[in-house]
Amino acid sequence: MQQIVITLVGSDRPGLVDRVSRLILTHQGNWLASSLSKMAGQFASIIQVRINDEHIQPLADALNDIKELQCIVQRSDDSEQPAHSMTLSITVTGNDKPGIVQEVASAVHKGGGNILKMVSECESAPNWGGELFKATLQVGITQAGQRDGIRQHIENIANDLMVDISGN
Repeated sequence: MQQIVITLVGSDRPGLVDRVSRLILTHQGNWLASSLSKMAGQFASIIQVRINDEHIQPLADALNDIKELQCIVQRSDDSEQPAHSMTLSITVTGNDKPGIVQEVASAVHKGGGNILKMVSECESAPNWGGELFKATLQVGITQAGQRDGIRQHIENIANDLMVDISGN
């Protein structure tokens, strides 16, 4: 069995997840994990599937036949992944501005962390009249001391960011 990651992007419409999940099942795949979203009217998904090698290409062909979606199927290679002894949960909240994601990503990198997952959004900040940026990150680290380094790098970005870090 092989693990693959399927990325799908395209015009959203009812029934897409049903159709994709049916194709994965029809090609004897096992849906392991996913992240599905509607963003700016587009359906965006990342799906992790366990499947036999001989079924990967037929599944990819079937997914590519869905006219509304662009599809990428990538075989997983866990051997290239660095080992993390700890995972931190980091929440960052502050006034939105261009480049804030790059600054947060750079701060995590400079502190020695690896972003494993990130969910972000902008919402109206009623008290300020602008937009409020919120991000939740799962960050892998190899040493406990990296936690403080990551916090310091994130807090150095701007004085108006609130940062909460939890985890070992």
